[in-house]
Amino acid sequence: MLHIQATFTTPTNKGVPTLKVRSSHIFPAAREHHLVKCAKCGADVDLPFRCNYCQNYYCPEHRLPENHDCTETWRVKALKSARWVTGPIQVGTGTRSMLLPARTRSIRFSSTEIRHLILGTVLVTAAGVSFLIGNAFSPLSLIVATVIFAMGFILHELAHKYVAQRYGLWAEFRVNTMGVLLTAISVVSPLKFIAPGAVVISGFADKDRMGWTAIAGPIVNIVITISLLVTLPVLGHTSIGLAVLYGAAINAFLALFNMIPFAIFDGRKVYVWNRRYWAILFVVALVLTAYTYILLGL
Repeated sequence: MLHIQATFTTPTNKGVPTLKVRSSHIFPAAREHHLVKCAKCGADVDLPFRCNYCQNYYCPEHRLPENHDCTETWRVKALKSARWVTGPIQVGTGTRSMLLPARTRSIRFSSTEIRHLILGTVLVTAAGVSFLIGNAFSPLSLIVATVIFAMGFILHELAHKYVAQRYGLWAEFRVNTMGVLLTAISVVSPLKFIAPGAVVISGFADKDRMGWTAIAGPIVNIVITISLLVTLPVLGHTSIGLAVLYGAAINAFLALFNMIPFAIFDGRKVYVWNRRYWAILFVVALVLTAYTYILLGL
């Protein structure tokens, strides 16, 4: 390690103490080992590059986010998905410029998002199937129930994603550690917390955009619940009919759970945006949940 030592003295006063300064005193990093391993290839690097997004160190070959499969490239995509516009947006008595994303009709998925969606779907499906423990179901009925549970979760999240991307926002589903843990516990616990993750949104969004994006998921679950209940008279008191009823109950519960007007739930965003819409959806979800649970004898 190279140490640079400088000595400063005063030529006239010989009694003044000498001040010695080393580079390690000025630059704390100089005390560290002079070689850093690239987080991608493991090569030793004298002058590593630090990624502004994932904060890891890389060699010159892997310094760019696309060259080291950066897990935080969504931040770059979020910025690129927006455009600057100047418009007469009233703020007091003046106008200002604001970041307004461009609208898009396509829905896009990254490989990271697909992995997170698969994990979330497996956990939610397992938590839903745990409702069926202790009941006699045929293999076909279990398959039907599993598909309904999985579709209820996937369509809920895709509804958020689709509406957000229609507004030109960057939107991808991500699981979080606490949500995964609580959902996994719900598989073996009578208390259910089914929320392994959420659709992360980036870009400019006013109340209307956030409100419509948040309300889309619970609406999908309510539509699925009503659609399944309509088929019950046709299916009758069969094993498949019972599986469909359980599927309706799970979707009603997901709608009600997500309409809780607290913390990070969809209900909080909807409540802040439009209390009337929130009240209507909350009551509908509550009635459907109570109705399906009564039919199940719970």
